[in-house]
Formats: sequence, C-alpha cells, structure tokens
Amino acid sequence: MKKVLSIIGIVILVFVVVLVLFLGQIIKAGIETAGPKIAGVPMTVEKVRVNPLTGKVHVRALIIGNPEGFKTDSLMELGEFKLDIALGSLFTDTILIKQILIDAPEITYEKGLRSSNISTLLDNLAPEEQPEEKVTDEPKKEKKAPAKKVVIEDFQLNSARVHVTLVALGGKKMTLPLPSIQMQDIGKDSGGTDIKEVISEVFGSISDAVVKALASSGDFAGDALKDAGGAVKDVGGAATDAAKDAAGALKKGIGGLFGKE
Repeated sequence: MKKVLSIIGIVILVFVVVLVLFLGQIIKAGIETAGPKIAGVPMTVEKVRVNPLTGKVHVRALIIGNPEGFKTDSLMELGEFKLDIALGSLFTDTILIKQILIDAPEITYEKGLRSSNISTLLDNLAPEEQPEEKVTDEPKKEKKAPAKKVVIEDFQLNSARVHVTLVALGGKKMTLPLPSIQMQDIGKDSGGTDIKEVISEVFGSISDAVVKALASSGDFAGDALKDAGGAVKDVGGAATDAAKDAAGALKKGIGGLFGKE
C-alpha cells in the first residue's frame, strides 16, 4: 500500500512539475499561434507564468497588432493581465475562467475614411457563413473535433486609455480615459461559448466605450471645426460658397464618426 501511495505521489509531483515548466509556454504559444488565426491580427506575448496550485495565470506584455492597412503601432497593449482558471476544467470540453482582470491597457483607435481598426477586427471575428452541403456520392469527410468552449464568470477591464487617431481630420490625435468595462457569466447560459465569440464580445464593448468617449469629448470635434473655420476665413470672398460647402461636408463627416449623419 505504501508503495502504491509513493507511486501516486511521484506521479502527482511529475504532473505539477510539467505544469510549472510547460503550461505557461503552451499558453504563450497558443496566444501567438491561434490568436492571429482567430482574429486576423498579429499577437505577441513576452511571458506567461502559471501557478499550478491556484490556477492563477499572469500574462506579461501582450501586444495585439492592427489589421492590415492601418498605420498605428498596435491596437492594444497590455503590460500585464491576470486570469484565474479552474485547472481541472482544462481537461473537459468547457474551460472555466473564474476571472480575467486587465488593468491599465493602452488602446489605439485609428479611424480611417471607411472604417476603424476596431471595427475591422470585429468584422474578422464575425461568424462565417456556412455553405450549403451538396448531395454527392462521395464519402463524407470526418468532421473535426469541436473546439473547447469557455465560461468566464467575471471580466474586468479597468483604467484603460484610448489613443485616438482620426485620418479624416488630417491625423488629429488625442488621448481619452475609458470607463471600466465589467461583464459577468459570459457563455454561462449556453453552457460555454467559443473563444472567438468572447473576443468579439469584449472588443464590441470596448468599441462602444470608445465611441461614447469620443462623443462626449466636445473639445476634440470643436477644435477640428474651429481649424476648418479658420481656413474658410482665409480663403477670401471669391471662394466663400465653396468653403461653406467644404465646412458643411466636414461637419457631416464628423457627425458620421459618432454615428450621426
């Protein structure tokens, strides 16, 4: 009996050592490999540290890049964020994440003439239309095993700052604070959701917060219009009508940035 217990103890010890040595590397590789495939943007992580006894995970220096075609350095930079995972759930079909805590992330909102970097990311995350299955005599291919689902009991994003660049206003920039974003029981009612939907839900909330922050920053839009008005004044009487039309178009364009025509 003592021999059996000793063997069990050794197995548990080896299991813990493997978790300590490799689980962080596995999570890091998963973020950097699977993340870009899911979201269509580059992702890099400096280090992932896992406590196998508590399930606490610390992710250091996660950088989420921009979709193709945008000029700013990144979409989001996180110095460090923390996860609390029920480790036993890693071996089931649904991973339980008790908490995700993100503190002081730096977010970049780059608005081009047609879309923003965040809206493009959300388009990348939109569900793909499934083609109708054609009836053929060919044997059906084996379906891939379904991806693991996740349930997140508590998600918090606090003390975020958004760096805004508006190409339509000549690359005008400003930095705004964002209110805290809190979500509970993500995927719980449906028995779990896939990671793509989680990322989409999180960035959808971030997008809403950014738009509200922009809409409430009257100085930003006001300064842009003031600059445009100064330019109109300098044009001279001969171009007054054309300048007024341009100013009207600019006002309409700014309204479109905030979802207004």
